Amino acid sequence: MAAASELEQLVESIDNFYHWGHGRKLQLFAWFIHSQKGQDRFDPAALRDCYDEVGLEKPSNVNPYIAALEKKKPKDMLRDGRGLYLPKHVKDNFEQLYGQRESTVQITKLLAELPQRVPDLAQRTFLDEALICFHHEAFRAAMVMAWNLAYHHLCDFVLKNKLTEFNQRWPLNYPGQHKNAQKQIAKMEDFADDLKEFEVIAICASARIVTGDMQKVLNVGLQRRNIAAHPSSATITPLQAEAHIEDLVLNFVLKLK
Repeated sequence: MAAASELEQLVESIDNFYHWGHGRKLQLFAWFIHSQKGQDRFDPAALRDCYDEVGLEKPSNVNPYIAALEKKKPKDMLRDGRGLYLPKHVKDNFEQLYGQRESTVQITKLLAELPQRVPDLAQRTFLDEALICFHHEAFRAAMVMAWNLAYHHLCDFVLKNKLTEFNQRWPLNYPGQHKNAQKQIAKMEDFADDLKEFEVIAICASARIVTGDMQKVLNVGLQRRNIAAHPSSATITPLQAEAHIEDLVLNFVLKLK
């Protein structure tokens, strides 16, 4: 069974949504397009697509409902040369009602409680910064800091518990890096000086320092970090940041002990 989309999850979390009138449903869809998809304008087709996405029968024509919202005083929907958009008072109302979703609360709680389980001072710094970024809706930065936490945790675990295994496996995975002299990891800085992050993950997996599932979590986390950190047109939504943080913290940091 396919996982529910972000919009489906939102709709299912709202009591009596299916009893709402089309005008209010259109406003929720418009808010979702603004807030969760990061688009400042939309057209009627985008609203119709939202009906299809949640498996809801749509009106034969959404334009009369849009026109009714535009005629209200104050107006509950606006338009300009670039398309339709919600006025600030409507966006603020929906943000207050549905912006701080349950999963967001859980992620915030998870990050806030994690320092008690992670005594390392460097990792606690990453956590503090991830929390600050997440609270201020700097989701790209929050994703980068969450990755820094997970990767530092991996390297720190190797240094403290599996250094012999790592150094023995390194030349087997990447013999070309040892042509001139046998290299060894001895301190945290050596990881950054001699290896790329994906190489460290691969060596740890090959040496059975991390499980196959942990390797997948780390590889996906690294890909997400790269998307968030590097200049691109990709929009980072709150849900993407939540999924990234939750996956790295629950399925790696708290499991690698």
